[in-house]
Amino acid sequence: MTRRAVEDGFERYLSDLVDETYAAFDVAAVLRGSRGGGSKAASKLLKNSRPLERHVVRPKLREYQREIMAQFEPVLDYAADSETPFEEYADDVLARDIYWNSLANSVRGERRETIRETLLSRQRTFGDDIAPLIDAESDEFWTAVAEVYDYEEAIDIVERHFEYSTPLQEHRDAFVFELEIDPGEVLGGLARALPSLEVEFTDEALRSMRRAEQRVIPDAKSDVEQVFEE
Repeated sequence: MTRRAVEDGFERYLSDLVDETYAAFDVAAVLRGSRGGGSKAASKLLKNSRPLERHVVRPKLREYQREIMAQFEPVLDYAADSETPFEEYADDVLARDIYWNSLANSVRGERRETIRETLLSRQRTFGDDIAPLIDAESDEFWTAVAEVYDYEEAIDIVERHFEYSTPLQEHRDAFVFELEIDPGEVLGGLARALPSLEVEFTDEALRSMRRAEQRVIPDAKSDVEQVFEE
């Protein structure tokens, strides 16, 4: 199986997850809960949430999708390299990790190291699980999975690697997801005179991702069932 086929297999579900996260994301709740939630800028944006979703939320989620796929590159390098230990790839993997890059400044010392090891272990396991797929004969993702794993193992892979919110579930207070909103860029006109608004959306990111996973993971499991029934 080619690297590109492996990437395409996972990216399909990642794209679905981003779409479902966007559909579940409540930008009004984020604005109301922000530090500037009572400001004139926030009031204007609350009245025009659809442009905000299109111009700010969706591009931010697509940015995260690109970052996750960029992190996939060194993980795939590791999976394809049977001679080099994961530690040689760790710095590159971590530098591209959206969770590591969203770690709160207050997280230091032993806890920071614990989270670092948790994130790296997650990606190491990912690489170990996809390594056999690269040697599979089929270029169809689930057919390749069925070549090298049994049904229970394939379901385990879905549950381990399609649940992207796991680090945030386990260490909610360790991460901060923020974005800057320029009312003028979103609304135009007189809104250009309003100051930019910085908002944190960590809680809403977790809520909407969990909602998305509740739709995408069952779909992936259905695909597993289908290939094993053939």
